Amino acid sequence: MLTSNSKKFIQDHLPWYTNGDLSMLASWPDTILYPDTNPVDYLNWQWSLKLHFVNTPDWVCNYDRNRDCDWSNEQRCVDGSIQNYTERLANTKQDSIQRQEALKFLVHFIGDIHQPLHAGFSSDKGGNLMKGRFFDNTTNLHSIWDTLMIERRILLDFQSDPNKYYNYLLDIMHTTYMRNISQWSKCPSSDESKYLACSTAWINEDVALNCAFVYRDEQDKPFSVSQQFQLGQIYYNTRIGVVEERLLQSGVRLATVINKIVELQKHH
Repeated sequence: MLTSNSKKFIQDHLPWYTNGDLSMLASWPDTILYPDTNPVDYLNWQWSLKLHFVNTPDWVCNYDRNRDCDWSNEQRCVDGSIQNYTERLANTKQDSIQRQEALKFLVHFIGDIHQPLHAGFSSDKGGNLMKGRFFDNTTNLHSIWDTLMIERRILLDFQSDPNKYYNYLLDIMHTTYMRNISQWSKCPSSDESKYLACSTAWINEDVALNCAFVYRDEQDKPFSVSQQFQLGQIYYNTRIGVVEERLLQSGVRLATVINKIVELQKHH
């Protein structure tokens, strides 16, 4: 996916302690937020909490920048943050520390925006207030989509080895999904973002998934905050494919955005 110029660009913008491994940065925007992972200055990063998600009105099943992300003002949501950090990373006038930080945020937020509940419903805070059981876990809907389905997949089918799972995802990207890659890389004309990252289109994909699959139980009934859910094999079997497709899309799209930034700089 990444061109050789893009690979060099990433190496040039990675902090020394990563040893050239981009994936080491992926969780940084989460770890800075909490006292147990960042005791010294987690309070200084609380402003960034809102940048990880956007909420949409329940069952409206569309995303509107002005309604949902305060677009004429601060744009403090995952859509605004992707636009902002894409622009910063592309801006050669920014110093190297600023661009390094922009890369760290961008890697994470493009991942976040492909987890549908990062564009979930307002009333349940993106599934965080939707409680119940998933197999033997007492949990919430957001955690099922963030981690629990992926952890179950790795445990059951990949001997608890994330590297085996990663290699499997790479394999299906180049086989099963090969024909989808060029489509995933394009911004649809309906997307009103700047050309570098089509974040409104990605959020609208989330919203469609939320209304069709994420917020529905194994009998296809909508979840309710007032009633605990009980989910297991049927929910997992019918949703894990969605999770994996979103993981692949996020990788393709991150690579596409970085390729575009690098291409842009060649012409300046």
